[in-house]
Amino acid sequence: MKRWRSGWLRWAAVLFVTTGLLAPFLANDVPLVARIGGTWRFPAVADCFGVPTAGPGDLSWKQWWSRLSPDGDDFAWMPPWPYGPQETDPERRAAPPSWSHPLGNDDTGRDVLARIVHGAGTAVRIGGAAVLLAGAVGTLLGLLAGRRRGVVDFLVLRLLEVFLCFPSLLFVLFATAFFGTSSGALVLVLASLLWTGFTRVVRGELLSLRERDFVLVARGLGVGEWRLVLRHLLPQLRSQIGVTAAFAFAAAVIAESTLTFLGLGPQAPSSWGAMLQQGKQMAPLGAWHLWLFPALAIVLVVGGCHTIADRLRNRPA
Repeated sequence: MKRWRSGWLRWAAVLFVTTGLLAPFLANDVPLVARIGGTWRFPAVADCFGVPTAGPGDLSWKQWWSRLSPDGDDFAWMPPWPYGPQETDPERRAAPPSWSHPLGNDDTGRDVLARIVHGAGTAVRIGGAAVLLAGAVGTLLGLLAGRRRGVVDFLVLRLLEVFLCFPSLLFVLFATAFFGTSSGALVLVLASLLWTGFTRVVRGELLSLRERDFVLVARGLGVGEWRLVLRHLLPQLRSQIGVTAAFAFAAAVIAESTLTFLGLGPQAPSSWGAMLQQGKQMAPLGAWHLWLFPALAIVLVVGGCHTIADRLRNRPA
């Protein structure tokens, strides 16, 4: 049973990351592949890189696709969910869930499911990049502090104290106000907040491992210092670093959603925090689905990250 749960959790994490990375190919109102007059075009690929392409003539891609003749030479292959995060339908403003739109529509007629999928992409790109950057910097500083000791350890500890003395939310709000609200700036701000966890964990574990028998034997055999760290000590820290990364990603998702909820985050096409803000405004009008589904997405992702961290923590070394 425990093995089944671990396998299910692993596949759920893979599904979430894949959905986020491939969001433009899963939910979009432009074709994945289109052939127009013998010319092949890939609008979804261009949209993935933030370069929207105009539809044929005066039509949108969706209008052109709906008018295609089955016997014609022109061809289009739409995504599995043929609704875009910015595609509006004035006739379905704040419409509740239905068979055609399982999660309903927002106050401008946009499909909520498409926005949830693209919100996962925003969370994966910003949160994943922040965790990778924080993990690289924090692990490197932890290795230096744990192995060099002396002045290097003293400087790293003082730097840790400086960053840890600020409340997390106030630090993020101040930093975004100073550096701007672009996605790149938010990644740097979150990384500067999250690296401390990696440094503390790596430094503490190295201090406990440095006197183990296998380390003393390796030194006696003439193994170099950095080879000892990279080939023998760092692999021992995989579970601890994984636990820290899972907690850090959950914190990054919460921070990004909080900033966009307050209107201070990046102007992404879709963000769960922005959807929550919209749901808050529409809640008095009975549009319960506009706040419920993005809130569930945040809760499931954050809860999943904590569950993964718990599984990694209990994994034998």
